[in-house]
Amino acid sequence: MLNDQLEQIYSKYYREVFLYAFSLCQNQQQADDLTSETFFKALLSLDEGTPYIKYWLFRVCKNLYLDSARKKQKYATPDSLATIPSNKADPLDQIIENEQNKLIYTQIMKLRPSYREIIILFYYGGLSLKEIASTTGLTEGAAKVLLHRARKKLKAILEDKNEF
Repeated sequence: MLNDQLEQIYSKYYREVFLYAFSLCQNQQQADDLTSETFFKALLSLDEGTPYIKYWLFRVCKNLYLDSARKKQKYATPDSLATIPSNKADPLDQIIENEQNKLIYTQIMKLRPSYREIIILFYYGGLSLKEIASTTGLTEGAAKVLLHRARKKLKAILEDKNEF
């Protein structure tokens, strides 16, 4: 793959891949790492004829996340689970500019992982239910039901918080 093509793919899909990675791990540094590794894999293995590059990137990102989660689970210690707060400006705040979108995104991140993933893929990733089904390994019907339940749960949370 030529560098120009990779740059175009990176600039076109970086935001969506980062948001998806962040929705999976809920950690900015890990999301940065996952995003970087995803595009590194694209550099190494994407051919010009690869169809559905966007979906391939999401699939690679999820697989990298699952690999890292398995490694963490294998080597985790109680001391390694402590998080250190950072006073730096959060790049996520720069990506999600609108205050209302920040509130909604914050509530999405509080959903259980399966709901969070499907909402991120559908609304932030712009994938159709059919594409989500192939990316996640669900049937199209199961993806539709999961999205409906996730929307219902998110609506209840937002109404409870009187965000809307």
